[in-house]
Amino acid sequence: MAFQKTLLVIGAGPGIGRSVTGLFASKRYNNVVLIARRAEQLKLEEAALTEAVGSHVKVKSYAVDIANLDAFTKALDDAETAFGRPECVFYNAARVLPSELLTHDVKEIEYDFKITVSALYAVVQREMPNLVRIAKADSSAKPAVIVTSSALPQQPIPQLFALSLVKAAQRNLMESLSMTYGPQGVHIGLINVGGPVSPTDTERSPSNIAAKTWEWFSDGESFEVLIGY
Repeated sequence: MAFQKTLLVIGAGPGIGRSVTGLFASKRYNNVVLIARRAEQLKLEEAALTEAVGSHVKVKSYAVDIANLDAFTKALDDAETAFGRPECVFYNAARVLPSELLTHDVKEIEYDFKITVSALYAVVQREMPNLVRIAKADSSAKPAVIVTSSALPQQPIPQLFALSLVKAAQRNLMESLSMTYGPQGVHIGLINVGGPVSPTDTERSPSNIAAKTWEWFSDGESFEVLIGY
């Protein structure tokens, strides 16, 4: 069974997103799909990816609010037409804003839930049957769903209440996916970064996080990766 070596990146942006995308594209993928809210940022990400890996990697980008599932689905449909189904889904989308416990508007929590959980569920629901088929058909394939996270599910911060809440729900979803589809050959990975990301931090620099993510992708069996704890 032939399949496209396509990397689907949801939440493309500087820092972790850019470093992981560049490293993974340089090592394995000849097609990359970038999804983010802002078209201006996507232009920067396309340029950074081309600089990192060269023009031989084909890139398509989509400026879309993934909380709008109709628009998100349309972008995924278009990407599939161009590059086929992805072998790897890298989910890096989140909204990081202050949110005080019991004063934060419930509508804002619901919006964060759509970004962090509902959209993730929608894309996994769409892609998982094909990822399972890939795993069964080709032993050299690396079908995967990789999500960036933090210590917030276990160590919530009341001033980041909404993000803490939705990240806990996201972790629960990922663990359920790991329990169900890990035994079927799909790599399910939650990359937990235990503090602020900084290019000057030895452990929590984007480049080290990318390297640890690739290390897990290549050799790891655990569902969770802890970085900088």
